[in-house]
Amino acid sequence: MRDQRMKSPKKGESGLVVVPPPDVRNEINMWRHVFKAYDNQTTPHITIIFPFVPETLWNESRRKVTKALENIHPFTVKLRELGHFIHEESVLWLKPENGNNLMRIHSKMQEIFGRHIRPSTLSFVPHLTLGFFASVEELLKARTTVQKEFKPLQFTVDRVIYAIFDDEGWHIRDHIQLQ
Repeated sequence: MRDQRMKSPKKGESGLVVVPPPDVRNEINMWRHVFKAYDNQTTPHITIIFPFVPETLWNESRRKVTKALENIHPFTVKLRELGHFIHEESVLWLKPENGNNLMRIHSKMQEIFGRHIRPSTLSFVPHLTLGFFASVEELLKARTTVQKEFKPLQFTVDRVIYAIFDDEGWHIRDHIQLQ
């Protein structure tokens, strides 16, 4: 995946994400603080799909999302393995176990809302970002540090969140409860 750029959000763009509960976010934020990820403007999350439908279409789209998720029940995600992307700015991340449910949700959203989703040369990889690094050497050093000290985390995914990006970062606009 070298030299492919991850897309940064623009003001007004939306995404569908999963946000861990506060206790898990606090643990993740400890690492993100060490690695200066997002400068605390973005809460730890797993992106399901980005960009997503514009806010002007959300009320209409919400019904379709709810219907698509009706057979997906709350599920547990475990975070214990690390992964990385190597780009112009490399990324260290946690791999969610039970990513199959995240993949199912992603696939359903692509199927239903494909016309609102720009094609990407990058494959969807469920992940939770810990840090960004200017070099592969910095990334590998950070990975070694995390591997030595990281304690596995887990949480229940019981909702999917619709968020909008503005001048101050991501903001939750709505959520859909999994049944």
